[in-house]
Amino acid sequence: MNGGPVSIPSGVTARAVLLGLGLVLLICLGAPYSIWMVGTSEITWSFFPIAVGLPFILLLLLNGVVRKARPAWSLHPAEFATIIAMGLVTSGIPIFTAGLLLAIPSKPYYGATQENEWAEFIQPYLPDWAIPGDGGRAIRWFYEGLPSGAPIPYDAWAGPLLWWLSLIFAVYFVSFCLVVILRRQWVEHERLVFPVAEVPRLLTEMKDGSALPRIFASKAFLVGCAIPLTVILFNTIGYFRPGFPQLNVHTGLEVSLFQGAPTLVLKIYFPIIGFVYLIGSSISFSVWFFHLLILAESALLNWLGIAALPASFVSGQIVTIGWQSSGAFIAMVLVSLWMARRHLAAVARAAWRRGADAHDEQEMLSYRTAVVGAALATSYILGWLCMSGMHPLVALLFLTGVMLVYLGMTRLVVQTGVHYITSPLNPQNLVLALGGTAIGPHSLVALALSYSWCSDIQSIFMAGVAHGARLGQGQRSPRRLGLAIGLAVVVGFTSCILWILYLGYTYGAGNFKSWYFQPGAGAGGRVFDQVSYFMANPSPPDVSQLSLFGVGALAYALLAICQYRFAWWPLPPIGLAMASLWNVRLIIASVFIAWLLKIVILRVGGVSLYRQLRPLFVGLIVGFFLGVGLSWGIDAIWFYGKGHPILHG
Repeated sequence: MNGGPVSIPSGVTARAVLLGLGLVLLICLGAPYSIWMVGTSEITWSFFPIAVGLPFILLLLLNGVVRKARPAWSLHPAEFATIIAMGLVTSGIPIFTAGLLLAIPSKPYYGATQENEWAEFIQPYLPDWAIPGDGGRAIRWFYEGLPSGAPIPYDAWAGPLLWWLSLIFAVYFVSFCLVVILRRQWVEHERLVFPVAEVPRLLTEMKDGSALPRIFASKAFLVGCAIPLTVILFNTIGYFRPGFPQLNVHTGLEVSLFQGAPTLVLKIYFPIIGFVYLIGSSISFSVWFFHLLILAESALLNWLGIAALPASFVSGQIVTIGWQSSGAFIAMVLVSLWMARRHLAAVARAAWRRGADAHDEQEMLSYRTAVVGAALATSYILGWLCMSGMHPLVALLFLTGVMLVYLGMTRLVVQTGVHYITSPLNPQNLVLALGGTAIGPHSLVALALSYSWCSDIQSIFMAGVAHGARLGQGQRSPRRLGLAIGLAVVVGFTSCILWILYLGYTYGAGNFKSWYFQPGAGAGGRVFDQVSYFMANPSPPDVSQLSLFGVGALAYALLAICQYRFAWWPLPPIGLAMASLWNVRLIIASVFIAWLLKIVILRVGGVSLYRQLRPLFVGLIVGFFLGVGLSWGIDAIWFYGKGHPILHG
């Protein structure tokens, strides 16, 4: 084997792009329909969601049939990489972006009442060009349903949505450029594992002469598939026969470890076990260790009477400790950027002058394009935010927070394999903690509107691009993969927005099975009620929040110094940055199980046994996807509107 780079064919073929666009449409049309209409599982709520995983598995099986009948027609692994990348970058569009984009700007007039006083506190400070409507009918019909024979008033939405999409595309482009700039640092210098990308790689490794991928021939893989599939199919009997015994591995058991602290949740999430098995044991140990430590600390703080109030309309975490985790989270990003300083300097030199140290042939953009493009897009975003009413300093602080949060989320997923996670910090929280709520009504209303695209931070675009770049590593013409990703985003937003508007005007968005569109409250109600309260009760910067934030940042920094200075140090600090999250609380038992099994396997059989059993854990992921898919089909046929959600996507 020579030491030169392995040449991988380009995966960006016409058929791969067409299949990728088909996957994009399945995600962007299927996710709102699944949750809001059928009332079944949320299929996009993770960084390798069911909406991507299930079609991917079915396509693998179909490709096996094609490979058997017409080998020349079958897809090769590089083409699968393109298809998956296009799906991953769009999985956050339908619910966490397009859903909120239609729910929040549509609410300030439709939801105004004498009681909430939005006419006084909100409406005078709204940028009219960003708010859809035509005197109230278009929005009322969206929430209540279109009168018989009336056309859908797309024109009432067109102008505002074009403005919003220009902002979102600029944010996505900056995220894309940051991934291009940092990919080599993460992959080659730090050698992060990227478990989410590792699973499809393992599933597409082909064996000569075989129709199906190599892993499908493993008995351990089949056993792994059978475990979650059996559990889910057994539980579907209860759909038809209420009261039938259930295997309650998904509902879980809550155990109180410390008085005055949140309970420890014991439930099994099979994909988490599969993904976490692929990372280092010290990382998974850090996640569950710090979660237990946070529970104990929460009990202590409650006993001392120390508390911090939530500043966000989405706050499902341990709020007081959440500020400590937020400090650790930002410190994690800053430490990682400091570690990348030499690489970033090389990128800057390459952007300034095309020198010998560029080495950007394997990137989806040249370094010069990435740096200059990110700077121009950032300028546009800042201008847009200022036009919407933000003070320039508020806009700069907010956008800095957005990029730090996106980088942090991407870092957490590619390093820990915990693919079901959100952010411990909303950028709006950071602005309000540092500036207080007396930053001015225009800035407050503009911050409220920013929740339309940056609030429930899950399945973010940046992490999808990072995994796409990893999957496409080594291919010829990586720039074409970047174009495929851009095409996926445009098609995803266009199809999803038109689809949600159609559903809203046909059935009434207020009837969706979603809190986003609740007529009397919803996402818009939460953010605008919050702003009204802030205007009526202005307050200075919150010292308690900032103190907890500083404690978390300092703790992470000290632990990071120990990790990088002392080879014997056993505890990576990354768990501290995510320990207080509500979804970590739900998956912590699965993280512990994966850690314990890997420790035992390595001690009994070493690396050889670890590799032999890897198909078993990949099978847990595949079996879960297949089981949820079958459950979804049962709900769509027999329980439409009254489905049976299984965990989150």
